[in-house]
Amino acid sequence: MDKHIKWIVNQWKREKWFVLLMLVFTLASSAVSIAYPILFGRLLDLLKNILGEPAKYPNPMQEINRIIWVFVALGFAQFITGFYPAIRGWMNIRFENFLRKYYFKFVLTKDFRFFHKFRTGDIVTRLTDDLTDYSKISWFLCSGIFRAVNSFSLIVFALVVMFSINVRLTLLSIASLPIMMVVFYFASDKLYRNFELNQKAISNINSQLEMSFSGIRIVKAFVSEEKYNRFFDKALAQRFKTEMGVVKLNALLQLIYGYIDYIAQIGVILFGGYMAVKGTISVGTFYMFYSYLGMMIYPLLDLPQLFVSGKQAFVNIDRLEEIKDFPSFYDNWRGDIKPKDIEDITFQEVRCTYPEKDEPAIRNCNLEFKKGEKLLILGSTGAGKSTIANLIVGLLLPEKGEILINEIPFPKIELNALRELIGYVPQEPVLFTGTIKENILMPVDEISEEEYQIAVKTAQLEQELASFPDKDETLVGQRGLGVSGGQKQRITIARALIKRPQLLVLDDITASLDA
Repeated sequence: MDKHIKWIVNQWKREKWFVLLMLVFTLASSAVSIAYPILFGRLLDLLKNILGEPAKYPNPMQEINRIIWVFVALGFAQFITGFYPAIRGWMNIRFENFLRKYYFKFVLTKDFRFFHKFRTGDIVTRLTDDLTDYSKISWFLCSGIFRAVNSFSLIVFALVVMFSINVRLTLLSIASLPIMMVVFYFASDKLYRNFELNQKAISNINSQLEMSFSGIRIVKAFVSEEKYNRFFDKALAQRFKTEMGVVKLNALLQLIYGYIDYIAQIGVILFGGYMAVKGTISVGTFYMFYSYLGMMIYPLLDLPQLFVSGKQAFVNIDRLEEIKDFPSFYDNWRGDIKPKDIEDITFQEVRCTYPEKDEPAIRNCNLEFKKGEKLLILGSTGAGKSTIANLIVGLLLPEKGEILINEIPFPKIELNALRELIGYVPQEPVLFTGTIKENILMPVDEISEEEYQIAVKTAQLEQELASFPDKDETLVGQRGLGVSGGQKQRITIARALIKRPQLLVLDDITASLDA
């Protein structure tokens, strides 16, 4: 089974009852649509016969009323099936919500190599644009496929009726379908490439925007607005080029499909009209045939569109699976020992090299410190101080040598249990959008007001909070926008202390603090 089809089937299995409901509504909607021309054709033939041979119909209104009551029943059925598009839209949103949460969980399990390869804007694009809107994954999973199922069932039901009327006329009606499939076959690879290039261009645009907004103060400080505007214009021009390529190809395919079908429609009208004039078929039958032909035009165009939108959805699926399957050293982490205390930490001949670097950040590193001790690591820029801090927290793994916690090899320890015992303040203070208090309380679920105040006081944040009109309910923007560098640093210190950690790892925390 194709990997994309298998992926879709797996999503449907999770929502099997809703998918079954969609299938029932789809078939019911098609059946109701097919019934109208049959009844109206019979009504036309009945009226013609009543006017031509009134003697055969002593009570004509009885026959007419019978058909009218069937029309009323069909009208009620049409009302029920009218909820079908709304259910489809609801299912689209349901798929989108689940998939976004599902793939976001995988992003949280990745190590630094993942974020080195995928920029923030690219990840955001994959979790938003690749999932949302017309022809993307969530739309294709429900509306795209079931719209095609609706079209296919409509065509099948119509063909059953049409073949029962006239075989030659029916064959003329569907003559365009093989031609459409041949056109799509030759265009499919180009469609996939165009959609892939377009999604990459969208990711690039979002990355440029993310960098622009997060670093806006630097851009302005260096009077680089015009330079950054040129960068953005270049990325936007590339996106415009790829999107226009997709639009042009889609327009060309729709034009080809449309002309093929309209030519077939003209042929059917001429041939069917000739048969009606000659009396081979009745006026009501010709009306039914013409109605079904008109009814089949958009479904015939919609079926090739399924393959077009499918190609785009397959690109989006591949992009999401790429971030899910990107290797992380956490994938093979099998540690199950949960330490309750940190008695000692030992580095034995540890070596660590960053990706795309030839020289190791640290080599032959040996150190040991025990509970109650303080360890100060001094060194020049790039000497490996932050690397050692990240190794202790488990953000990096050594390529050589061994790290022991309580004389237990690092890979045998349950990583989350270890991190619960550690408070970490990174070299670059990072805050999240929200209030100052929310940022401080982020590592804990419940904490007493007394413990909270102790953390604030220890981080010497009391006077800083008192200077804000809203105190610790003051909102900070992305990456701490709205507070000073020193205030950000003190907030991150309070955040680390709120856990009452057994080990406190501080990475160059005085760089932004006053003496």
